Amino acid sequence: MKSNRPFQILIIVLILITVAFAAVFFLIEKKKSKVEKPAEVIAAGWLQFKMGEYKQAIKLFQKVLDGVPENSDEQIQALYGLGCTNWLKLPGGDKEKAAELFNEVIKRAPGSDYDAWSMLALVRMLHMVPADQTPDYPKVRDEYQKVYEKFPDKIAGHEAFIYMIGAYLAAFTKEDAVIAKKKLDEFLKAHPDSPFVSSAWGLCSRACETLGDKQGQLDAKLKELEKREIDPANPFMDNANAYWSIAVVAEFEVGDFETARKYYKLMMKEYPMERRNFGAMRALERMDALEAKLKAEN
Repeated sequence: MKSNRPFQILIIVLILITVAFAAVFFLIEKKKSKVEKPAEVIAAGWLQFKMGEYKQAIKLFQKVLDGVPENSDEQIQALYGLGCTNWLKLPGGDKEKAAELFNEVIKRAPGSDYDAWSMLALVRMLHMVPADQTPDYPKVRDEYQKVYEKFPDKIAGHEAFIYMIGAYLAAFTKEDAVIAKKKLDEFLKAHPDSPFVSSAWGLCSRACETLGDKQGQLDAKLKELEKREIDPANPFMDNANAYWSIAVVAEFEVGDFETARKYYKLMMKEYPMERRNFGAMRALERMDALEAKLKAEN
């Protein structure tokens, strides 16, 4: 009778291999569960990203990705962080890798804020091309529209809308300006409290300028300034450009000297060291002289 010893040895070897694989798997899973305070690690990753330390940022985001439960909010955040870092790292981002990561976020977290931001990032990659290239504007506009239509009440959706309108106005054609103005009117009516209202009015001013609507251009500039969010913590907020732009359009395009005077004077009062103040003083003298001449002629 033949011995069964070789067969028994094989069984023992197979059992040992199975146990070894189980142990390795257990250690990997145990290692993954050891990431403590993932939110702080993610915050550290974004800090490294802002500082331009992209390799360190990737390490931190990857650490969270590997060390938290599958499809947890922290893991989705880490995936998004990795996508942004691979896209925007210098020198030379990896758009292909970034697109894979953003698509993974979209797949794992449908309907979430990170889904919206990832969709927007994918379109931004199409839109942001080297200086010697021209974006495919029809495709870019369509893709922005899709983000806005899918997320009409999310910040990312509103940002996509603003970029879309900018893409319409890039060519300075009246046909595109008509479309942009119509969409802006609808947006401002539907989202009067959007954080992008001021930007929308700014684009509306550009559309009116292209269409030759000077009064509409001035009115939109005034609304843009009125709706601008004030950040008390930012000592560098500067309204001088807005004041000057409003005054110039009011004086030369519309002939509204009252509005022009108001904003020339505001600039001189709030920004006494502004280099354009001499031009503002000359403008005030010019308007006074013109009005005096017209009065004398009558």
